[in-house]
Amino acid sequence: MSERLDLVIVNGTVLTAAGRRQADVAIRDGRIHALGERHEFDESAAELLDAGGLFVLPGVIDGHVHFREPGLEHKETWLTGSRAAVHGGVTTVLEMPNTVPPTRSVADALAKLELAAASSYCDFGIFGLVDPPSISGLPQLLESGLIVGLKVFLAPSTGGIAAPTDEQLLRALALARAAGMRTAFHAEDGRTIQASGGARPIEAEVRAIDHAAGMLSRSGAAGHILHLSSEAGIEAVRRWRARGVDLTCEVTPHHLLLRSPDEAKVYPPLRGEPHTEALMAALMDGTIDCVASDHAPHSPAEKSGPDPSRLAAGAPGVETMLPLMLTLVDAGRLSLERMVAVTSEGPARTWGLWPAKGSLDPGADADLVVVELASEGVIRGAELHGMHPMTPFEGRVIHGRAIATLVRGQVVAGGEQPRGAPGWGRPVSRQSPS
Repeated sequence: MSERLDLVIVNGTVLTAAGRRQADVAIRDGRIHALGERHEFDESAAELLDAGGLFVLPGVIDGHVHFREPGLEHKETWLTGSRAAVHGGVTTVLEMPNTVPPTRSVADALAKLELAAASSYCDFGIFGLVDPPSISGLPQLLESGLIVGLKVFLAPSTGGIAAPTDEQLLRALALARAAGMRTAFHAEDGRTIQASGGARPIEAEVRAIDHAAGMLSRSGAAGHILHLSSEAGIEAVRRWRARGVDLTCEVTPHHLLLRSPDEAKVYPPLRGEPHTEALMAALMDGTIDCVASDHAPHSPAEKSGPDPSRLAAGAPGVETMLPLMLTLVDAGRLSLERMVAVTSEGPARTWGLWPAKGSLDPGADADLVVVELASEGVIRGAELHGMHPMTPFEGRVIHGRAIATLVRGQVVAGGEQPRGAPGWGRPVSRQSPS
């Protein structure tokens, strides 16, 4: 091989959603150059990274994070959130629009992307908001190429965002369809919540999914259900897919693994059994397309106090998502291939980033995570890298961890010589319609 390679990862087991094999990974100019036989590229490499006994996976894409900047920097920032991400094997994050100001316009998007570019360790994309004040500026925002998708809140959440009217939603979906872009829904019905005195019953999730999917059916647009929480919600997604609606969905580790509503205050609430097992089954059988953290941190003061109704809803999770999923692999609940499918390829395809992201094919961005499956540890909030040392998984035993995280060929966390620095991350480019 005549041209010099920047880095070769040697002696590892390379794994994608399609399978695994012993191969070395050659990287040049921030992209996967080739996968080859053992030591095929050694003489052409400027640097070698030994992954003996380890697995080399596509970097995790977390399609649902709240990094809180601008406007809510006491909760998290692009610097602290992305630092946590790369230490957890996450190489790309997609950030939600309910900041201050919300991401409603081209100017809002440019300002947020500038903040991210100055501070982020990992690559990033952002969502645009659909609410009553945003409708007039949506054509320009969708045409700008600055966002990866739209986000709709159908019930109150952090930021007090109002739900659009049906007329406004149909207009937004028509515009999204024309742009080849998918729209994400926080699927809780505000009227049902209000009628139940502020509780967030399963019925609120099902009604919101039915409402969103009905609008998708009328408009012909593509949609995505965020943080599924219930067995009935899963069945609603299946029902609308059977009717031909293009509807993807995700689950969070906290809805999948936490058994009691008392373990964390989040929206939608934790449901416990039998919903956790139903979500696990849907993850294994292919109903669920993505795992996402819904990383939604708050300050300790906002998460403590005697009155649970006054506590902020949301929990951090971007750094703990991969080790929790690897622990499911270790327990035999999930194959490693399926885990890669829902943490890398699934979100890349859902949000139009494939094949530049989520793939180890030649030409893809060299976003990789080297993992040790045999590693055992305990999740401790004090050891995490976000702004606040809190996690609903405090004290949980985990099996598997990220040894090194590479973003476009650079080791940004772990490894002998991590070279990651704030501002290494770049905005993602959508490759194709969702």
